Amino acid sequence: MKRRLIGGALLLALLLIALLIYRYHGMWALLQHRMFDQATLVAQVRQHQAIDILLVVPLLICFSIIPGAPVATVSVVAGICFGKGLGAVLNVVGITLGNLIAQRFFGRVTARREQQPSRLVTAISKMRHPLLGIMIGYTVPFIPTSLVSLAAVKTAVTQRQLAIATLIGSMPTAIIYAWGGDELINAHFKNALLLIGVLILLVGLLWLIHHDRQRTVDVDTDHS
Repeated sequence: MKRRLIGGALLLALLLIALLIYRYHGMWALLQHRMFDQATLVAQVRQHQAIDILLVVPLLICFSIIPGAPVATVSVVAGICFGKGLGAVLNVVGITLGNLIAQRFFGRVTARREQQPSRLVTAISKMRHPLLGIMIGYTVPFIPTSLVSLAAVKTAVTQRQLAIATLIGSMPTAIIYAWGGDELINAHFKNALLLIGVLILLVGLLWLIHHDRQRTVDVDTDHS
């Protein structure tokens, strides 16, 4: 079942990528011949239609399901093609839906068989505030969202609480990636570097997972 879902998501993702490349072939021609200025490039890239949205959102969903897929790359491209506003909305919708679907899938798989949990999954599941751990897990870049989704289904929280935590956790990096893409295509490289710095700082949030887990260990020790 796991291989079928991931395999299906991979095939769909490849199809969507091929369609997006075809849709934006005009931009590739401009880049190849270098017959453009900055304003022309931005205008050419952003001559999109509703069908482009219907391609990008499913691609983000697929990449959020596939372990190791470069969700950040697609999110930055969304910012390049749709701007920081619409790009951020598409990123949040696509990534959140992908994470929720992954949670449902992992919930069914773990109900059938036990798997050896990773350190991150164990750390979040042992937190005093697991919803905080889920939000941090989805917020911090460089952490595979599949691991966070696996940790999410192992926590004793309601589906509504889990959905809200997933949405909140998916928003920061989704917005930053879209803004970064917008800054890149507008050649605002200093602003793009600042956003990269913010992403690096978000890694520091992992300390909260360790700290909250450490407090749990301390409390359990005191009670025993």
